[in-house]
Amino acid sequence: MSLSGWLLLGLIINLASAQFDLPVQQSTIAQTVPKYSLTTPTETEKIQKLAQQTTVRILTANASGSGVIVQHQGQIYTVLTSWHVVAFSDRHTIITPDGRRHTPSRQPQQLGNSDLAITQFRSNSRYQITTISTEPVKLGEPVFAAGFPMYQGQSLATTFNQGIKVFRFTSGEISVLPPKSLAQGYRLGYTNDIAVGMSGGPIFNASGLLIGINGRLKNRDPNFGMYTFEDGTEPPIGLLPQILSSSWGIPITNYLQFHN
Repeated sequence: MSLSGWLLLGLIINLASAQFDLPVQQSTIAQTVPKYSLTTPTETEKIQKLAQQTTVRILTANASGSGVIVQHQGQIYTVLTSWHVVAFSDRHTIITPDGRRHTPSRQPQQLGNSDLAITQFRSNSRYQITTISTEPVKLGEPVFAAGFPMYQGQSLATTFNQGIKVFRFTSGEISVLPPKSLAQGYRLGYTNDIAVGMSGGPIFNASGLLIGINGRLKNRDPNFGMYTFEDGTEPPIGLLPQILSSSWGIPITNYLQFHN
């Protein structure tokens, strides 16, 4: 049965359970998301400022994405982004938080088989570097996602000529932590609304530490294999609605496997 078929079956089972008051295993239906105390407006403003100082925009010939500065050595800055942002173009331009445009100093490098890549640029300017979290991510904890939407609102008009002016910062919480990675390393489900163009942008925790990278929007068509585990198996039926309604990112631990 296709993934969409399993989803329909799962919804029917859930409705039947509710109608006849049948006992259902909670772990099979969905992950219980605990409630954490929200960050204060002042704390959120600090994280937003940090995001603006560390998030870059990446322009290709026909598309755009985002990235985050994770390393600095001399005049060389390393940017972590999504592989699909830089994989399909021969060249790209990196726009730093001060609005300057940089030509990469090397070809982008994919990290293993994941949807992660690093690219680099050279500059004698000083840019803020993110601090990476080494603590486990927890269900329900507040998270913040940043990046640069490619389109203006719901229209098809692009924002290419607006540079970093279209920066977006959203808040939410961790909604799904599956038992194993979905395809291409995705294992971080969260409630934040992200848009096309924010792929490659950072995900921060409430302490302003980098915990992941944006990559997939909510409610993608399950028939495209977006929600299949890396080992080829499919998620439990009851967990699918929660998976579909979440945005998805790649945990920063995937990056640390290659650059620790």
